Amino acid sequence: MNITNIHAREILDSKGHPTVEVDLTLENGMTATASVPSGASTGSTEAVELRDNDNARYFGKGVLKAVANVNTTVKSIVVGQDVTNQRNLDTLMIAADGTENKGKLGGNAIVAVSMAAARAAAMAQNMPLYKYLGSLIGNTTFVLPQPLLLILEGGKHGNWSTDCQEYFVIPKKERFPTFKEALRAGAEIFHTLEQLLHDKHYATGVGYEGAFCPMEMKSNEEAFQLMTEATEKAGYKMQDDIVLGLDAASSEFYKDGTYTLKSEHNGKLTSRQWTEKVIEWTKKYPIWSLEDMHSESDWDEWAYFTATIGKDHQIVGDDLLTTNVKHIQTAIDKKAVNSVLIKVNQIGTVSETLDAIALSHKAGFTTVVSHRGGETNDDFIADLVVGTSKQSKFGGPDRGERLAKYNRLLRIEEELQ
Repeated sequence: MNITNIHAREILDSKGHPTVEVDLTLENGMTATASVPSGASTGSTEAVELRDNDNARYFGKGVLKAVANVNTTVKSIVVGQDVTNQRNLDTLMIAADGTENKGKLGGNAIVAVSMAAARAAAMAQNMPLYKYLGSLIGNTTFVLPQPLLLILEGGKHGNWSTDCQEYFVIPKKERFPTFKEALRAGAEIFHTLEQLLHDKHYATGVGYEGAFCPMEMKSNEEAFQLMTEATEKAGYKMQDDIVLGLDAASSEFYKDGTYTLKSEHNGKLTSRQWTEKVIEWTKKYPIWSLEDMHSESDWDEWAYFTATIGKDHQIVGDDLLTTNVKHIQTAIDKKAVNSVLIKVNQIGTVSETLDAIALSHKAGFTTVVSHRGGETNDDFIADLVVGTSKQSKFGGPDRGERLAKYNRLLRIEEELQ
């Protein structure tokens, strides 16, 4: 089934910033649409988001250049190509860009077309998108993910209410065998936390990804205390029913070998001091998943951290790895992680994303499919996680762009029953 047309436009993401949306049309008249998320805290090796830098429009954040690149250069490459040959389409776009980080055409331009092509290929074959994506990686067994449900935010996502960026409740698979029950537990804890914050006279507004970010919190550790109290008030048991997760996004507060914590006493810590503090947290609270606890340049400490507690904890690389097979291979060689965060727009094509997942699984690592700080209502990653992985990280259970993913998972679960 050949592609007959593509058309890109500038739309707004969940932060009100411009992003790229693409319609891709096939010779049978079917049209698939995909839109691109945008990261708030980003790894230095991510695919480039091409912005216009025209301060007369959207304070320089416009994406008309990326849109134009789709409607001219990319269009001339992909029209007439077989939409079911995902690898070929992605390779053609990568070659036309010719840069390591997709900085010429823009990662946001290329990934929009790549995602739309995958969706169109699934439509053309009358196949659910998750099954099509699974077929590209050799997977025929589909399960709903274990959700990492975001309920508190800090760092860049939450106006620095804490140094660490994201705090999760994670319903245990053995206690909640269905996705809908795991989501229900997370939503109940979320709303119990809202009441708890209200009773404490804390702010109950939410951050970029739909979780609470009260500036009244006095430390990173207070977040764990609040989560524990909310979980128990909601009628669930910590450790038995629920474990916790943390994304520090620590590259944001690391410089020249020092981690500088605004919400801690003696806030300037060496790598080892910071590691010891985090390990102490894991002894006090049932924290299981730990993401980006060290800077993307602090490889030796990553390896030490994983060697020390990786047997019983999930050590996730995000900014460290940027969904890039070269960096994942380095992490394998250095034994730096045991889990990889997966973001399609971080690497820039569906094919490269699937390569990253395949390499991670071959190494025995888990993979966590993730949203971004600036999202759209596109639910592509819900199908991606069912087709390829077993954990999802889609934000709080309250904002429309996050619920689009959660609700898509509920529909897929019905379909698979």
